[in-house]
Amino acid sequence: MHFFETSKKEKSILDLFTYDLTTFFYGEYKEVESYDTEAMFMIVYERKLPWDELDLLDRVQFKVFFDKHNFTGSNPINVRLFSAELEVTDKKVAHLIEHVVELYGNDDFGTGLWNEKDQVLFDQKNWSRRWSIQEGESFITMYYNENGFEMNILFLNNIIKHTGKYLNIKS
Repeated sequence: MHFFETSKKEKSILDLFTYDLTTFFYGEYKEVESYDTEAMFMIVYERKLPWDELDLLDRVQFKVFFDKHNFTGSNPINVRLFSAELEVTDKKVAHLIEHVVELYGNDDFGTGLWNEKDQVLFDQKNWSRRWSIQEGESFITMYYNENGFEMNILFLNNIIKHTGKYLNIKS
């Protein structure tokens, strides 16, 4: 009997969503804010998702950073997914945590699945989690506070690079 080693694509946070975050610049995005400093320029684009993700997220923002001193063309892109119209519950957030722990293990503070401390902080609207992934090249953060729930994918371009996909930018 022979065993064949198969090449299996490593799953990433992008696999949790049916909305393809790599298709940035396709579709209707609205510029919602911008910042200009001596070293950097940042533009935030937003759109309502065409459908609800995980019964928890209904909006997406892309934050594109342009380093005024970097001419390589590699501009960091962060993603913010959040609930603008959907009801946020502890059960929905706990379900999302299950998926992220399955992908990446415990968070940066050693916390795994939803626990009593999470519940207390969630009830106080002072809850957060963070995962450093791909040896610190990207990060996933989640917050629930008086402003609602949000999930951030920091350095989306690094995650895309690890998946072998490309960021689809309309030319």
